[in-house]
Amino acid sequence: MSQLRGSTAPFGRYGGLSPEEERVQEDPARLESLGAGAAADMEYEQFLKTKTVQRAMFQAENKTIVTQVHDTDIISKNEGADACIDGNQAAAHVAYALSDIAFIYPITPSSPMGEMVDEWAAQGLLNCYGQRLSVTEMQSEAGAAGALHGALKSGAFGTTFTASQGLLLMIPNMFKIAGELLPCVMHVAARSLATQSLCIFGDHSDVMACRTTGWVMLASESVEMAQCHALISHLVSMERRVPVQHFFDGFRTSHEVNKVKLLDYETMRSFINWDAVKAHHDSALNPRHPHIQGQSQGPDIFFQCVEAGNSAYEGLADAFEEKARLVAEKTGHSFALYGYDGHPEATRVIVVMGSGAITCSETVTHLVQNGEKVGVLKVRLFRPWDHRRFLAALPETATRLCVLDRTKEPGAQGEPLLMEVATTLHLMARHGVICVGGRYGLGSKEFTPNMVVACFENLRQEAPKPRFTVGINDDVTHLSLPVGEWLDVLPTGTTECMFYGLGSDGTVGANKSAVKLIALNTSLYTQAYFEYDAKKSGGVTISHLRFGPKPICAPYNVRTADYIAIHKESYVHKYDMMRFLKVGGVCVINCTWSQDELEAQLPENMRRHLAQKGARLYLVDATKIAVKAGLGKRINMIMQSVFFKLSGVMDYEAALDLLKGSIRKMYGKKGEKIVKMNIDGVDASLEGIVECRVPTEWAAGDKVPKAGLKEFAPAERKENVFADAESFARRIQTPCNDLDGNDLPVSTFQAGGRVPLGTSQYEKRGIAINVPRVDMDKCTQCNKCSLICPHAAVRPFLMSQRELEGAPATFRDGSRAAIGGGVLDNYHYRIQVSPLDCTGCELCVRICPADALKLEDAGKAIEAEKANWEYAFSLPDRSDEIDKTTVKGSQFQKPYLEFSGACEGCGETPHVKLMTQLFGDRLVIANATGCSSIWGASNPSFPYTVNAKGEGPAWANSLFEDNAEFGLGMRRAFQQRRDFLTLQVEDALGDGTVSMSEKLRKLLTQFLFMRKENQHDLLLPRGRSVYHQMMEKLEPLLKEESAGHAKLQKLFDLRDQFGRISFWVVGGDGWAYDIGYGGLDHVIASEEHINILVLDTEMYSNTGGQASKATPAGAMAKFAESGKQTAKKDLCRLAMTYKTVYVASICVHVNPQQAVRAMLEADAYPGPSLIVAYSPCISQGYPLAESIQHCQLAVDSGYWPLFRYNPELVASGNNPFQLDSKKVKGDLFKLLAQENRFAAVMRRDPKHAQELDDKLKRSVMQSNQLMQVMDKEDLEGQFHKLVEGLSDGGGTDLGSVTVLYGSESGNAEEQAKNLLQDIRARGLKGQVSALDDFEFDDLPSQKIVVLVVSTCGLGEFPQNCKNTWLKLQSHDLSMSWLNGVKFCVFGLGDSTYCQFCVAAEGFDMRLGELGAERILKRGVGDDRDEDKYYTGWENWLPELWTALHVPQVPPVRAVPEPSYRVDASPGLASAPPVADDELAPPGSSRLVLLKNTLLTPEGMDYDRDIRHYEFKIEGTSVSYKTGDSMAVWPRNPIDKAEAFCVMMGLDAGEQLRVVPLDGARNWCPEELSTRQLFTHVLDVFGKPNKKFFETLSLFAKDEHEKAALESIVASSDDGKKFYRDLVHDFASHADVLKRFPSARPPLMHLINMVPALKPRSYSIASSPLMHPDKIQLCVVQVDWTVPSSAEFRIGEATGYLKLQQPGAQVICAVRQSAIVLPKHPTAPVIMAGMGTGVAPWRAMTQDRVVQKRRGMEVGPCLLFYGARYAQYEYLYQQEFEQYVAEGVLTMHTAFSRDQARKVYVQHRLVEAGPYVAELLLRQKGHFYVCGSARQVPEDIYAAMKRVVMASEKCGEDDAEAMLSSLKMEGRYTVEAWS
Repeated sequence: MSQLRGSTAPFGRYGGLSPEEERVQEDPARLESLGAGAAADMEYEQFLKTKTVQRAMFQAENKTIVTQVHDTDIISKNEGADACIDGNQAAAHVAYALSDIAFIYPITPSSPMGEMVDEWAAQGLLNCYGQRLSVTEMQSEAGAAGALHGALKSGAFGTTFTASQGLLLMIPNMFKIAGELLPCVMHVAARSLATQSLCIFGDHSDVMACRTTGWVMLASESVEMAQCHALISHLVSMERRVPVQHFFDGFRTSHEVNKVKLLDYETMRSFINWDAVKAHHDSALNPRHPHIQGQSQGPDIFFQCVEAGNSAYEGLADAFEEKARLVAEKTGHSFALYGYDGHPEATRVIVVMGSGAITCSETVTHLVQNGEKVGVLKVRLFRPWDHRRFLAALPETATRLCVLDRTKEPGAQGEPLLMEVATTLHLMARHGVICVGGRYGLGSKEFTPNMVVACFENLRQEAPKPRFTVGINDDVTHLSLPVGEWLDVLPTGTTECMFYGLGSDGTVGANKSAVKLIALNTSLYTQAYFEYDAKKSGGVTISHLRFGPKPICAPYNVRTADYIAIHKESYVHKYDMMRFLKVGGVCVINCTWSQDELEAQLPENMRRHLAQKGARLYLVDATKIAVKAGLGKRINMIMQSVFFKLSGVMDYEAALDLLKGSIRKMYGKKGEKIVKMNIDGVDASLEGIVECRVPTEWAAGDKVPKAGLKEFAPAERKENVFADAESFARRIQTPCNDLDGNDLPVSTFQAGGRVPLGTSQYEKRGIAINVPRVDMDKCTQCNKCSLICPHAAVRPFLMSQRELEGAPATFRDGSRAAIGGGVLDNYHYRIQVSPLDCTGCELCVRICPADALKLEDAGKAIEAEKANWEYAFSLPDRSDEIDKTTVKGSQFQKPYLEFSGACEGCGETPHVKLMTQLFGDRLVIANATGCSSIWGASNPSFPYTVNAKGEGPAWANSLFEDNAEFGLGMRRAFQQRRDFLTLQVEDALGDGTVSMSEKLRKLLTQFLFMRKENQHDLLLPRGRSVYHQMMEKLEPLLKEESAGHAKLQKLFDLRDQFGRISFWVVGGDGWAYDIGYGGLDHVIASEEHINILVLDTEMYSNTGGQASKATPAGAMAKFAESGKQTAKKDLCRLAMTYKTVYVASICVHVNPQQAVRAMLEADAYPGPSLIVAYSPCISQGYPLAESIQHCQLAVDSGYWPLFRYNPELVASGNNPFQLDSKKVKGDLFKLLAQENRFAAVMRRDPKHAQELDDKLKRSVMQSNQLMQVMDKEDLEGQFHKLVEGLSDGGGTDLGSVTVLYGSESGNAEEQAKNLLQDIRARGLKGQVSALDDFEFDDLPSQKIVVLVVSTCGLGEFPQNCKNTWLKLQSHDLSMSWLNGVKFCVFGLGDSTYCQFCVAAEGFDMRLGELGAERILKRGVGDDRDEDKYYTGWENWLPELWTALHVPQVPPVRAVPEPSYRVDASPGLASAPPVADDELAPPGSSRLVLLKNTLLTPEGMDYDRDIRHYEFKIEGTSVSYKTGDSMAVWPRNPIDKAEAFCVMMGLDAGEQLRVVPLDGARNWCPEELSTRQLFTHVLDVFGKPNKKFFETLSLFAKDEHEKAALESIVASSDDGKKFYRDLVHDFASHADVLKRFPSARPPLMHLINMVPALKPRSYSIASSPLMHPDKIQLCVVQVDWTVPSSAEFRIGEATGYLKLQQPGAQVICAVRQSAIVLPKHPTAPVIMAGMGTGVAPWRAMTQDRVVQKRRGMEVGPCLLFYGARYAQYEYLYQQEFEQYVAEGVLTMHTAFSRDQARKVYVQHRLVEAGPYVAELLLRQKGHFYVCGSARQVPEDIYAAMKRVVMASEKCGEDDAEAMLSSLKMEGRYTVEAWS
């Protein structure tokens, strides 16, 4: 595109914008320049490859496939074929074959079973009945159980897969199914139940909770057994019509990969009893032969009917054994229901169930071989318990039994298995047998051979512990058994390997592939098990692999490894891995080190282990090899090749052939290039292996103790073990992160599971390969990088000058002055990245509008930025000073969610982080189980944190299904406790014996008033809670006075209840749309003040990406492999039907301001709120680095509309629904094609995909059309038109005014919408829209267009007008395209920015170029004006009404709604609620005045009062730079303010509480007296604008006064004259109110009508080099005489300053100046200053003087000074003469009144013209002028033009061009005042 027309772009070609097509698809060249794109693309490429390959393999070979993480498993149907599968697959394989129907719901670790059967069904696999299995995902496990029950009653053979809490939800239906004797098999991957915390790992807690349901309970110990028992369970259930719960240990069996012989479908089919099948079919519900079941029974028969079912359970054990024999005949596998291994005459026997039995069996074999008489009895059939078979299996010689349970029943005499065994022994009179019970393996805790030995040793004792634990160190109740040294019981020849990988680096997938290659291509047996930490991505993974010639029976982790591979070099410093290496073992490290660096890089303990064990050490730089081969950071293939080379597991050449064959098979569909890249990587890996010598001297030295493992002595144990996060990190987090958590004793932990916040800050994982570095010279300070960062690793920091001076040099050099005005003017700014916490997701780099962030190598970044981050992190929290209600301001708030374990690029955490930034110090979160609970609270790393006061989010998790109810319970309890507090406050206030201060009484009364009036919380100007602030004031008072009375002490004890907690219920779509919807619906119907945030990833992200009701039609997900058939549930629309729920749909990636507004509005809304946040997830199928652009496309295409629904707006007659993304302007199919979940369906079945996508498009369009209608003001009329087909709710009236806005922070939008109301009030029709939401092609058909456009940052266009601006640049638009359109533009901006209002300027010029007629010159609103942008707006509006030919005053007017709420209470003027000195506007500081010196003559009635002021800044946060100005806030005189109160009929002593409402303009302290309102806040003695007269007329009761005021507003002839007279008399607000005594607005209106006292800025007259602890000003008093009364008046600020005496505190703020200082002190400076305009040049001169005194070379310094009289007004004469004497300064003075002919500075400039030109033009000097804005700038400019013309011998135009060029370069600066 060519150069833009209309304006010079501030940022490149597009003014900081990207063309539309680049908005949703990043420019590769840009990404490459920023170091972004490659890593994310490679990560996603691997994710996509796996998906594609799985589909291709199935279609090519018609085989069953299973997806496990990134793995593919092909199962042959041939009888007895070898397969390498895990327990889940073994059970699912059989369940699919023998079931008609399955109802499923995802829960770890059973989810893969459901995923497998759904995948097989989608691919057309036929079961033993010749059908596809019918698979249905339900909304919860309870729903799955209910549906299963119904299916069984209808004659189908059904199954389900579940675990843990999911199993418990099924219990009610389990009772029904068993009671009705229905055949069914449930496969359970047994898992812990959530008690003091969630644990997703395995034990028997869940299945044991079901032992009374009537289901048969059959346990499997291994993968092989799981397959056989699954088959037996189905066969027995089918014949005996009893349901079976087949279970195996979660993870330990469900996820352990083993080599097994597979049962094929034909074999399984041969076992089916077809008569039993027919019998079940015949018993089904059928109207042809109906029956009733499930009736209600009374006490007369219920008991008998229950007992009638006894016969169904008789002989069940026989049935199981019979089927087991049939299976054994075919497979060779025989598993007794009660199996015994060990010595036939054993005296000591362990009884155990589950995978632990294998460990016991192998250990017993070893012990028996060594002469021990021990044994193990392995229980498989737990229900029904068969005591005869149990005793038959138990050796008669056994005298001591140890019963091991993998569960805990608090308060019971023993756990379930123990109780069964003990009961059996008692019933069978085996009284001589000692029976003890122990607990082991809870939460998948390791159970190893040496622990088995410990159990036998306990039995050996004379008095064995009757109840014990094993595997932990219980130093509290001392139940644990001591465990001895490691015992190796593996078969000879077994090779053990360990691989330490990084989550997502491909290590796990590669190891699974290696196991399968070896298992399926050799005679070796294999075993694989994988450990993961709780991080969603980037955590440590440990692969445990075993290979051997004999079956491997070792369900525990490798602890004596022959081969250890360390895939990330930083692990050598974190983990003690060599303790697990065998003597002579192999250690391989993937690293960048050379052999020479090993001594320095390897820690001492590791070096010692390597040497003492005689290890063979190898290095390989796999990352370098992978990058060179084009594989990115995925090192899996390289490290797999290294493994085959060095492990010796199988012949390397054979392994290499197999490996390359698998590469060709896996990646062949991707093309030869991909295949070659992987094979090249494999070949290159051999060359990269470096064998290193392990010096023998490394073996010397003692073991270095690890931190964090100190045990608590019993005396140390307290109720709260950890008082702070640092203690927790030291005692628990560090050992756990070092993989030493197993060694922590019980005393380390607090009962109940409470833990501190903020421990994630101590992790410093350092997992990113590349991290961003910021170029602060490019930074626009928009804070978007901080907003989007999922891990809070990128943040803005504010520093005072003194803090900056103490910062590291690179931190200091990279900081810049904060921009944005207000409090920011006091600080420096820096974006700081934490390189050790960053995950390298690239989002910050991509969102940056100025490309200020660039990725670089993490190692370099850590070295450069680690100290900077640590310093930044130590800076004070300044969030209370910043308005959090804007996007930029919100990011200065502390993120109370930081450094979580979420995936890189996570779409959930930015929303939750923003929520914590808005409400974190008063936030309570009820979090549903899911992704957000795992990254939010996985022990030991807790990312929720606290502020310096110790406040932060209180977080709790109940269950998955009940989160809404859980949160409601919290809210109701808080309400109840707060009601109790209210009663106590009422009692204390009403009790005359309770003595309290008036301040306390007032606050308590105020609290009681708000509670009694049921007033909901309001937000103060910076977004803080009124109640919370009240609590902060009450607490110290109650603490001080509580000792005076028991009732005050009680209030102090209840102090936490004074604040208003913000309750948020947080969870994912799986909870909100499915399992928890019933509760959510109930909660939002309750009208309780509770907020709900739904993080919508559109699937079950935490359990692997299964479909939910949030999944859209056509999307592929687990449990919806062929594309989801049904539409997405419209959760928001359902909530809106209640009409009492605040509802919002947000996406922080697209419209962060809308997200901020929605959260603030939801929190303030006095009822339930529901916010649904679009949260990108990797499972959606695209690189998360692209999520910003992807989300934008989702919004643009209408797929994800943004809106808010606020029922409170109805009360004011407004539409409660506001559509924030009005226009559908994107391509839906483009969005779908970019997501693999849709694209995969397109590739598999294009026709089917097209049908589903068309269905989705229709749904999206219908939804958006409905929302367009709902957004209209004439909702009912628009709806009828839509229904009748007459209109789509749109259309344009050519006689209307179209108001279009471009708004980033909401100011321009607010003004545009207010303007529309004003237009309609004047009888015109109109419409309002964001520029990008308006149909671009409709612009030429508009009659009148008014644009209100803001400029953000350093010249950026607002997000919602960028597309329109870009379209206006099209070459296809003719210069007459807008002929006939009339327009005008108003711009909003901040004049401190160099590109002030550039967006409005661009639109204004471009519309004119395209033929539109400008009806009014461009208006500008400057945030730096006295009344901010309102000043320019209110000056522009009357001109607009004139241009539109409408009345200045609307025909019908009403008093506006108040913008403040004011509560008044009696008080004394002498005792205000807040001291005068404490009342300071935001961003100001109190400075002590040191000097107030008159510089002009005193006592001779001299007509000018010029003063020198000096302020102390030492010890404050205030700092300044040469050229800055200082703003001074004046105070109105107390006597005048009190007189004003009398005039207005107000009590000056009355105490006010002021709360701003919508539309509030002015800052106002929350508490103050009426007098203080007029002395410190309102500019009642300042000049009024026309808006004041307009509003005042509404309050005038006298008709004459009303008419006079309205005449001013209407600009009638009389009104104009009247207004001129007022202006001529310098009439103030007070004067006007005095003149119109019938107009007395109440305070709630007056506060908004009268602007706040504005600061006056004065150039600082001192240099920080010369006066680092002081600020000096030179100020002339402003005064005038009122013509009509001859009253002498003095300017507010100068008069106020004049009266201040040294020692007084003055409210000030340092402001940045537009003065551009020379970069080098040698550059010439030419300064022109008139009167007090010499101030900044005095400061600049002082700079040069100090520099020269320090020995620096300084350039020429010329000062042209002008004044009236040398005798009286030669300011700082002696000082300047001293500088002249030092050779620094050259003075040129012009005293106009000292001679007959007046001489001015401009004359002196012309006189010195040649020298001035030489310095300025040829020596690249700088020219500065400072003086009154009335004539000085123009006069000086004219003189300089003459100088240039004379010097360069050029014409006037050329001279002006040269001066303009100097201005653009910052070398011609004007500092003027008005």
